[in-house]
Amino acid sequence: MKTSEGTDSAAGFGGTLRAALGAGLLVGLIFGLADGVVAGTNHVARPTTLVAWAGCLAASVFTYAVLWTALLGACGVLFHPWIKPRAIAERFRWLLATGLGGGLFLELYWWTRPIFFFGEHSLSPKRLAVAAVLLVVGLGLGVLCAMWLTKLSPALHARLRWLAILVCVGGFVFIQAEERKSAERGRITDSNRELPNVLLIVVDALRADMLGCYGNTQVKTPNIDELAARGVRFDSCYAQAPYTWTSFGSILTGKYPRRHGLVYQQAGRRMQQSNTTLPYHLKTAEVEGGGHLHDDDFSGGTFLTGALSHGTGLMRGFDVYTEMMMGHDLVQIGNAWSVFKSELLFSIIKNKLQQRVDSSLVVTMANDWMRDNRDKRWVAMVHLYSTHTPYDPPKEFLDLYADPDYDGPLRNFYSHHRIALEQGHEASEADLRQIAALYKGGVTQADHMIGELVDQLSELGILEDTLVIVTSDHGESLGEIHGEGEHSRALWEHNHMVETNLRIPLIMSNSYLLPHGVVVDGLAETVDLLPTICDLFGLKLPELEDRQYDLVDGRSLVPLIEGSAERLREYSFAENPQFLSIFDGRWRLVVERKALLLADQRAAVFADGAYTRLFDLRTDPGETKNRFREEPAEADRLLNALLSWNQGMPLAISVMEMDARSREQAEVLNKLGYTGGGITDEDAPDAGSPPE
Repeated sequence: MKTSEGTDSAAGFGGTLRAALGAGLLVGLIFGLADGVVAGTNHVARPTTLVAWAGCLAASVFTYAVLWTALLGACGVLFHPWIKPRAIAERFRWLLATGLGGGLFLELYWWTRPIFFFGEHSLSPKRLAVAAVLLVVGLGLGVLCAMWLTKLSPALHARLRWLAILVCVGGFVFIQAEERKSAERGRITDSNRELPNVLLIVVDALRADMLGCYGNTQVKTPNIDELAARGVRFDSCYAQAPYTWTSFGSILTGKYPRRHGLVYQQAGRRMQQSNTTLPYHLKTAEVEGGGHLHDDDFSGGTFLTGALSHGTGLMRGFDVYTEMMMGHDLVQIGNAWSVFKSELLFSIIKNKLQQRVDSSLVVTMANDWMRDNRDKRWVAMVHLYSTHTPYDPPKEFLDLYADPDYDGPLRNFYSHHRIALEQGHEASEADLRQIAALYKGGVTQADHMIGELVDQLSELGILEDTLVIVTSDHGESLGEIHGEGEHSRALWEHNHMVETNLRIPLIMSNSYLLPHGVVVDGLAETVDLLPTICDLFGLKLPELEDRQYDLVDGRSLVPLIEGSAERLREYSFAENPQFLSIFDGRWRLVVERKALLLADQRAAVFADGAYTRLFDLRTDPGETKNRFREEPAEADRLLNALLSWNQGMPLAISVMEMDARSREQAEVLNKLGYTGGGITDEDAPDAGSPPE
């Protein structure tokens, strides 16, 4: 048989490499185009012009061609002693079948994961067995496709090869052009010289009471404790929402949820477009005493374990990001190819494999970025996830807390375990201790990663030039019993209006800006971060174009730090799709959101059967005894303050829609006999979506 690859069986090593090059180009063309089209359907990565579309697809082909040529070249070298007696055409066919089969296997494996592998460990027997079947199927299809392709005419083969080469050249040129677009941000200038860097570390679902510096004597957190000793620890800091996206909105904007607009966690939802985030403000702020910061004065990078980029508005002001959960490497936001590449399957699989080798890859990438920007001004947010489900810390951290004799079913703790517990599955005392040990292992793992970040700053000689902040978006429940009598229940994970979910750590450290070893007892909220940084840096708050939506709700904590004030606010507020909470440092009142939708709000809150809770945390820190009927004066005082606060929010109270997690919780409450005082969904007016 003749093909464009020739038939000279005497051709040696060079012939094998030539066959690998031809096969790699063809496989790269096929999978580069296919995966490129799929990547372009993602609204984040979708190119906005035809030129960008063509450039990204060409760059995808170039990247895949280089990858597959290298892989097939390695296969050719490895198997050359066995294939060298064959004609080059047969070597080409064999290598082409290998490449197509391997590519099809990866595609099948990846896209069937939700069907076959949900909740399965990567090395579970079921997963390995299914993977073996998919490998056989992929290789079989690869052989069939290779046989069909090699039957094409030599002229068509030549055209395909030249097409692949031309597309690769175009892709290479496009990549270089996009790389040159990356702005040189953060250079030291007169306007930013006196300002420090900002390292904001957000440990997802981290409870304050799990840290040594907050009084825990069992969990090992030496690095966080050291930061607290060298800085300021806020003992009474509270989140504005017990779930991630909405809480991050408050952290980054200084606004309550119904002012920044990211009121529930759902794809496609975003904050108000006018919101000024912390990194954006560090590029646009007016300086006290005159002058402005400019776009190039700070470089912004966010290193996420979760996913915050997808249209939420939380990325405003950041120049680069990573998302470990999505498998995204470092992405340059202004670089169309960088964003597009992050959605390609090869890039995602590469990142996921790196995470298998490096359990703290998000920190590794943040450290690399800080090293590359050590001579610049930057703001970085690092999002750690080891305290969020799934609780599955590395053995070195789990062994610090787990019972070595535990032989139960919980080697890790996923959301489906939580669902089983909420649906009535009985967990043994040993199981409960194991869950707590898994979480505590994640706390110490997070502390270790924070230590790596701080050590990097020290090694680079920029620790004194960096304001380091450690906090969380919300806390976590670990099966604690909440409520009393027939209405008591064990709480798991988050999205609950309880102390373990709302009280979070807040530690700030910088030798030049802050004192050492200060503990602040006054109420603080996550909305206070942005105004506090502005005060420390001598910057004015964001300008008010629309007072309703642009007003910053937070307050600078500097008076508390300096001791010139003992208290800045009387109350802390929080909300989720079901409830609102108000807390004064002792009493917490929790009311149903639906009750505040009715004309007579007070009657709805005080009605028989309403889910209204009043807890005295001074005498009942576990919030097990509802004092609502016993302390009507306290309930009335807090309700008045809550209603007044509610009236000041520009978005209607009904705007917060329930997500799947909130619906699960509502079903649990209904089973426990809470009727909501006769309030139903039909009583709620349709508030629509937050305005753009």
